[in-house]
Amino acid sequence: MIVPHLSDLAGAAGFVLVALWPWLSGRRALLAGQGASAAAFALHYLLIGAGTGAAMSGLSVVQVATAWPDDRPIWCRAVYIATVPALAVLAASTWAGWPSACAAAGMILATAARWCRSALLLRVLFLLAGACWVAHDLLTGSTFGLLADLLCMAGLVYGALRDCVPRKRDEAALRQPLPTSQAPTPGLPSVEPR
Repeated sequence: MIVPHLSDLAGAAGFVLVALWPWLSGRRALLAGQGASAAAFALHYLLIGAGTGAAMSGLSVVQVATAWPDDRPIWCRAVYIATVPALAVLAASTWAGWPSACAAAGMILATAARWCRSALLLRVLFLLAGACWVAHDLLTGSTFGLLADLLCMAGLVYGALRDCVPRKRDEAALRQPLPTSQAPTPGLPSVEPR
């Protein structure tokens, strides 16, 4: 009987979570899914020896927690801001060359994304962060990370298009003629009710 290594289980869990969160609607749903996937990948990266990736993923969980409230109380802002120097310290203390540079760059972009109130801007910044994480995964040999990031990026593009492009049924509804009671009478000037 073959028993999967714990790093594979954590990577698979992260992959499933990443497969789901970009397809969600709304800022909080996106943040919750992203936080859960980051926790799974923190464990995965730690177990495969990608220290900076593990540290950045763990820091992501902290950021998601502080970005969660809509009103952003002062303590959330203070903790979130504190993650920026923590990012630099963690990247420097776990430095392993290009993989660390890619993970840190991805984390910087994700840091900006998590603080966004706009779901569209959040998706765009996470898309850019995803490109950095793809490079990290290629350099560290994380198949689960690579597949998850590529899938996540596809989901982010789809979600952005879904939210921004009018749906066919919406366009069809706009082309429908007004009911007779709302249509202007031929020959008479149209008067809008006040």
